[in-house]
Amino acid sequence: MAQSKAHMEATGRFEKKAYDKILFRIRKDAELNGNMIRTHAEARGESINGFLLRAVTETIERDNSSTK
Repeated sequence: MAQSKAHMEATGRFEKKAYDKILFRIRKDAELNGNMIRTHAEARGESINGFLLRAVTETIERDNSSTK
């Protein structure tokens, strides 16, 4: 079922208020590319967003514990 214009606008307002968006760009021809990330996340049963959040969280925790 198609969303109404009002519903799309309300969703946009909610997302703008509730979420931070961070652009993450990687080259298609790089050694680490989007397909590799997508495949790894799927193999672990994670969404790409979930995988990236976990990777960033674990890295921040590791970096913080090594500076103490």
